[in-house]
Amino acid sequence: MKKVLIPMLATLFVVGCSDSDEVSNLLEGETAPQAEEQEAPVSVDVELPDKEVPDGADDLQACLAIDAVSLTDLSGKIIELTTKSMSDPYGVNSTQCIPADSEIPVDNDGFPKFIVIDLYDISGVDLVNLISDQLLPVGEYTSMALSVLQGSYGDFLDTPYSYVGNPVDKLKMDIVDDLKVDGLNINIDVPTTFTMSFDIRSMIQLVNDAYVLKSEGFRVVDNLLAGKLFGDIDVSSCVESAKGAYVYLYPSGSEQYGDLGSDYAPSYTAKVQKDNSYSVDYVQQGEYDLVLVCDALMDLPNEIDLDIDLDGEAVKYQNQYVEAGGEAYRNL
Repeated sequence: MKKVLIPMLATLFVVGCSDSDEVSNLLEGETAPQAEEQEAPVSVDVELPDKEVPDGADDLQACLAIDAVSLTDLSGKIIELTTKSMSDPYGVNSTQCIPADSEIPVDNDGFPKFIVIDLYDISGVDLVNLISDQLLPVGEYTSMALSVLQGSYGDFLDTPYSYVGNPVDKLKMDIVDDLKVDGLNINIDVPTTFTMSFDIRSMIQLVNDAYVLKSEGFRVVDNLLAGKLFGDIDVSSCVESAKGAYVYLYPSGSEQYGDLGSDYAPSYTAKVQKDNSYSVDYVQQGEYDLVLVCDALMDLPNEIDLDIDLDGEAVKYQNQYVEAGGEAYRNL
């Protein structure tokens, strides 16, 4: 028995329990006082992407019903930030996604059960500071995700919470998994702001007459570890026209430069604007290869494994470094 008590007593003294009564009580089964858990404020911003509605489909909607932002720590514990944590859960809604004779249901505390955003009209929705200064336990986190809901409002048209279509014809979105980014290795120990980015062309794909929401194209970046890449393109690089051109970014050393539906899809895409410029914000610090894709409009998200010969494109930059907090200018 002495061999057991001695190390126990030594441990108790180490944590500061020198009072004999405290030691006695703890030996009788009481729990030692725990150190106070430290917390740090965390905010989540959303990058507002360019409005990219396909030609001839101005009324197309891609509505996502989001009920929580979740983070997973090293132990697998999940912390959810719900609408109760959101800065303005009513103000961020894309109202065109909600049927005129319906409204978002509320929980027992009167908070909306979810927010709904139209990815094709996200530029008209103020999602900056979606979640602001929420206290989270200090520690390491391995992933961040958006919880996307399926269900319906129960209106005359039985409108789904999450769908792709126009105000009349709506096709339910098959949500295989939550939008999730793994392997982030987030170390929260100081006030931190993360930015979520949506690459719509990569996220929503039409497969066998059903839309599928995928995590490809959903990115989360620690603002302190992000930079910006921008520049102009040489229009002569595209034989016919630069209209519909994109710049694709791949991790340096990629085995192949694949299309959006391939196993070697780009990490970032940026539309070439009318003035022949491009810009990619919130790029994770690191080295990238840049490819100008002149016929990128052929690389449709609903055409998986479409064979575009990216390796044969005329313009390609390799090992371009993007520094955290910096801006890199690269002409193509």
